[in-house]
Amino acid sequence: MPLWFFPTLMGALATISLVAGIWLLLHLPDVARVFRGSRSGEFVRNSGRKFASRGAVWLALILFNGAWIACVVLWIFLPGSDANPVS
Repeated sequence: MPLWFFPTLMGALATISLVAGIWLLLHLPDVARVFRGSRSGEFVRNSGRKFASRGAVWLALILFNGAWIACVVLWIFLPGSDANPVS
């Protein structure tokens, strides 16, 4: 594999994680709605704003966590790979 492949992959994964994390922060009430229990009155939403779907919240959570975990795995296991030495 070319030497630029793994840094590019890590950059793409970091960008995905950053975008998903920002989206989750901007839709924090929707994230709380997905994880709310049977208790009510803890977090009240404005009725005039649209809700993000539960699927969109789960997709953003999966992208956020999957991307940063993949970055950590690449960071741990790539120093011993064959792509690092320049010959």
